[in-house]
Amino acid sequence: MTTPQENTESGIDMRSLWSALDPATRQWFMDHTGNTIVPRKITAELCEVAGRPLPHDSHGQLQLSGDDIVFIRNRAHSAFAAHGTERFFEAVQPKDASQAHHSPHTDLPHRT
Repeated sequence: MTTPQENTESGIDMRSLWSALDPATRQWFMDHTGNTIVPRKITAELCEVAGRPLPHDSHGQLQLSGDDIVFIRNRAHSAFAAHGTERFFEAVQPKDASQAHHSPHTDLPHRT
């Protein structure tokens, strides 16, 4: 197995580690595409897969580089496109208009 090349910002290259990660970890990254800080448990797995310690903060968390974030977002978009689903990478998902109860009074702001 080849050793991943170092990324100058975070010390990792997510692209070279991706295929070695277990499916649950890859899914975590795709579900949390807005996170730039990787939790301690995920950081520990990245270190194990890389076969070396990776730079992390005093809490055991790793910070992703911009290149790593773009790579993960592209993987997530590709995975969702393959399944024919749309996904917005926002904090709040828009409501499904077909299932929403529509009342003309709930859409208007209250005026006094």
